[in-house]
Amino acid sequence: MNEYQLKQLIKKGESRILEFKQRVTKPDRFAKTVSSIANTKGGILLVGVNDDHSIQGIDPFEEQFVAEEIIKFNIHPPLEVRFDTIETENGSVLKLSIPNSPTKPHRALSKKGEWRTYVRFNDNSVLMSERAQKLAQKESSSRLAKLKRKLSRQEKSLLVYLYENEKITLKRYCKLVNFSERRARRTLNELMYFGLLREYTIDKSIFYSLG
Repeated sequence: MNEYQLKQLIKKGESRILEFKQRVTKPDRFAKTVSSIANTKGGILLVGVNDDHSIQGIDPFEEQFVAEEIIKFNIHPPLEVRFDTIETENGSVLKLSIPNSPTKPHRALSKKGEWRTYVRFNDNSVLMSERAQKLAQKESSSRLAKLKRKLSRQEKSLLVYLYENEKITLKRYCKLVNFSERRARRTLNELMYFGLLREYTIDKSIFYSLG
């Protein structure tokens, strides 16, 4: 995208598929915006553009680094976002191309440390209803077929727990199904291999959540 194309895009204004941000700040709000776009139809986020459509320019390397860290640690399941830098006469703009994710719904970590699910409504990010979350989760349910076997009672217990509680640690899973750590880790690794679970880290602690 060149400068002319960028300005034409900015003229359209913020919408369900387009968002402007001056800088990448407030991780909870940034994660909320990015995840909501991925949970809807995908779209574009422009960093270095004001609400009045003016370009203020930013350090694209610094902004991309911060954005990547937030997307990595504050959005789950993992989300692949493409970054491009566009040079203009008023400075650099960082363009984030956010996909219509095949692994939605994605959750964003709130300021209170809670995982919340958002979607776009016009140019706003709003909480996704429980019904909408269930429908989105069904899109990924076909992955169960990859196991080529039925889930065990312990595996079903894990998935039910995660549906109700968002995340679990290895030790908590051991207690839940009365497994040794070795056996529990083997089960978790297998479910991750088939895309049913995701592993992530918060404050150096490892957690597991639905894939």
